[in-house]
Amino acid sequence: MTVSTVAEKKMEERIEKRKLEVQKIALDLEAAKSVVEKDKRKFFAKLGFLKPSQEEIECESAQLFYEPFTVAKANYYLDYYKKKTYSIKVDDEVSEVIIFGQTLKPELVRGLLRRPHKTLAFDVQERVIHRVVNQVALNRRGHEVDPTKLPSGPIEPDSKKALEKAGEKVRKLTLSPETILDLIRKRTAQRPPDVGKIAKEVFEITEHTVILTPIYEARCRQVKTGEIRIIPISGITGKMLSL
Repeated sequence: MTVSTVAEKKMEERIEKRKLEVQKIALDLEAAKSVVEKDKRKFFAKLGFLKPSQEEIECESAQLFYEPFTVAKANYYLDYYKKKTYSIKVDDEVSEVIIFGQTLKPELVRGLLRRPHKTLAFDVQERVIHRVVNQVALNRRGHEVDPTKLPSGPIEPDSKKALEKAGEKVRKLTLSPETILDLIRKRTAQRPPDVGKIAKEVFEITEHTVILTPIYEARCRQVKTGEIRIIPISGITGKMLSL
C-alpha cells in the first residue's frame, strides 16, 4: 500500500442521509400549566433557598413549540504511522551492532542512580489503528448537549404531515446542514498529535436525525420586582427542561 503524507491524504467520508422525526405530544396545555404552577417558585429563588410566595409569581402565558435537536452517530477510523525511538541496553564490551544490514553504535548513558551503561537507540515507525465511536447531539444553535437528557417518546408516523400541522410552532435550526456536519466532524474526527504518515482515514455518520420535540414555554413574572422567567416544560415527560 502506498502511504502518503498528512497534507496529501484526503479523508474519505461516508454520510448517511439526514432524516426527520417529530415526537408525539403526551401532555396537554392545562397539564403543563399545572406543572409550572407547582414548581414556579424555585425559578425565582435567591441564594438557592430564598423563594417568593406562590401569590407573588404570576404565569402570564404558556405556548407550545417544537424544539429541533440534531442527533448523529459518527465513527472515525485512522490507520497511520508514528515515529518512535527504541532503546536497548547492550553489554559494556559491545562497540557496534549490525541489524538489517545497518551498523549502529551504542551510546554511553550516565545516570544519577545507576552506573554508566551502553544503550543502542534506533528510530522506527509504528503502524497504529485509531478508532473513535461518538454520539453527538446539538441544539438549534449548534451547542452540544447531553444526548441522554433529550426527551424520548413515540414518533409521529408521518413526520412530513406532522411538520405541516405544527406550522409556525416549529423553531428553525440556526445553522446550515453543512455547518452542522462540520461541527459533528470536528467533535469526532480528531487526529492524534503523533500522526506521521497516513495509510487510510475514514469519517462516517451512520445515523443523522433532526428530532422535533414538543416543549411548552411558560412566561412567569414576579409581581414585586417585575422579573421574568421563561420556564420550559417537556410535552412528553412533563418535566422541566434544562437543555
